[in-house]
Amino acid sequence: MTARVDAAPADADEPAPSPRTQRLVADVVVTMDPTCRVLRPGALEVVGDRISWVGARDDAPWRVPTAGRAGEQVVGGLLMPGLVNTHGHSAMTLMRGAGDGLSLDRWLRESIWPREARLTPDDVWWGMALGSAELLRAGVTTTCEQYLHAGVVADAALDAHIRCILTPGVFDLPGGGGQATWQRCLDDAGTLHADAHGRGGLLSIGIGPHSAYALPEEGLAAVARIAGELDALVHIHLAETKAEGEVIEGRYGCSAPALLERVGMLDGQVLAAHSVWLSDADLDLLTSHDVAVAHCPQSNGKLGSGVARVAEMCARGLRVGIGTDGPASNDNLDLWEELRLAPLLARATAADAGALRTLDALSLATRGGAGALGVEAGCLVPGSLADLVRVDLDDPAFVPGLSDADLLSHLVWAASSRLVTDVWVGGRRVVEGGVCRTVDEPRARREVVERARRLAGP
Repeated sequence: MTARVDAAPADADEPAPSPRTQRLVADVVVTMDPTCRVLRPGALEVVGDRISWVGARDDAPWRVPTAGRAGEQVVGGLLMPGLVNTHGHSAMTLMRGAGDGLSLDRWLRESIWPREARLTPDDVWWGMALGSAELLRAGVTTTCEQYLHAGVVADAALDAHIRCILTPGVFDLPGGGGQATWQRCLDDAGTLHADAHGRGGLLSIGIGPHSAYALPEEGLAAVARIAGELDALVHIHLAETKAEGEVIEGRYGCSAPALLERVGMLDGQVLAAHSVWLSDADLDLLTSHDVAVAHCPQSNGKLGSGVARVAEMCARGLRVGIGTDGPASNDNLDLWEELRLAPLLARATAADAGALRTLDALSLATRGGAGALGVEAGCLVPGSLADLVRVDLDDPAFVPGLSDADLLSHLVWAASSRLVTDVWVGGRRVVEGGVCRTVDEPRARREVVERARRLAGP
């Protein structure tokens, strides 16, 4: 594992350096603002890590005669906001594809938890490094992660320069020993929040209780109390399977959302991953408490968990984003596939081609996901974080593209992550020409292969 070295503090008497200014010009800029402006050609200015101006190229303030074209970078193609992954366990590149064909409970007990009990911090660092490279190359600039050994997840994400909302996992890991109890995990999460929240301008720390069935009621209540004291996001798997609901009903006499309300968890900031098996009363409860939802259609499908009522959630005004889940249950970190599958499943289950509109699907992966996480990203407007991607338009996927509506439709239904060429996070270009510049990807692949062999056991 490579150690992270922070820059030495600047002399207090030295003036702060002026933030870098970048001016990018593209054939098309898709803003994903509330009106979803499409600019042809478009331009934007980035000062430091924020967008300072967006508009038509000919209207750019730096193009007046006295300013000339100084600093303009003509990148061509299409610029759009970076994608936002609202639920991931990206370090699980170490377990990609493990337990294929098992239901969630057997998948965890027989395949995943035994491997996780063998994990070392170095394993997790390399798993997250490779996962970060995969996310960035797919155009994902923000990811909400829940995992073990959270300190090294943070290190790997920061080294890769990906924006990360990190929620350390909290539960009793079978076979994990005395260091992997929910009490110890919760203590560690509080320590990490104190030490690393806001680090590098890229890292936010929340708390990640695994689920309502993996913690006792006192553990859920403790998470709610600590999260309230820290004003931290709680990121929890909720109502993922029908069997989960039956367990909670039998144990507590209520649904999982009702249990979370009972322990006070819904009074704070909550992100509910999956949210597949929810009754109308459950949806009412989530809506009344402004709970955000991470919709994970591909993982839900692979594990046979079901299809979430995402169109109804959006219609109720719930904040909804989409997530990849982990590469052990997906089996990739390509959010582009999720933004296409989400409307496909919504339309198929409703037998209604208008059940989840094309622009709504694109919003789930950008502005909607950012809203679910409380991140100032997901759209290209002045003041937003300069997280953006370039998409190659020189491809049959964008033919004919006669209108703006055609182009937006092609982004959802015909394009894919293979057309992402460049990615900026906080104004820094981290992918260039399809290559991740912040991760030694060949070495990361080798490291993950060797470590996965050990984790699989005899």
